[in-house]
Amino acid sequence: MSNKLLRWMILPLLLVVVACGGTERKAVVHDIEGEVWSETEEFCYTNEDSLSRRDLSIVVRYSMPYVADSLPLRILTISPDSMLLEEPFTLHIPHLADMYPEEHTFVYRSNVVLGLKGDYLFRLTPELPVEGISAVGLVVSENK
Repeated sequence: MSNKLLRWMILPLLLVVVACGGTERKAVVHDIEGEVWSETEEFCYTNEDSLSRRDLSIVVRYSMPYVADSLPLRILTISPDSMLLEEPFTLHIPHLADMYPEEHTFVYRSNVVLGLKGDYLFRLTPELPVEGISAVGLVVSENK
């Protein structure tokens, strides 16, 4: 009787472990000095799997009532073989009630395959200084 009970207790635990352990996600967030974002923020992601699809997202945390509605950025990506890709990207920041601090995640790229193993550098630079930004981050997550 105790073996049956033990099996019924272990089965749900195993299901939780399998369900929660499947997706790799790495997030790095940098605090912004003085809550005015004007400098380049650099993020490093070490890629160990050159076949999996990934989603790249940008996280922005703001803590003041006024933040620009749109935030134009320049995103520079440097691959492990020193190849460069720079492109513009605009964040459209929603304003929800008067709840501060707020944090939003913006999808930058979906279904990306980082084809080389090694360190990828991502440099995010605002085109104009923006007040009210308290932190900026990059999230790399496995796309299943």
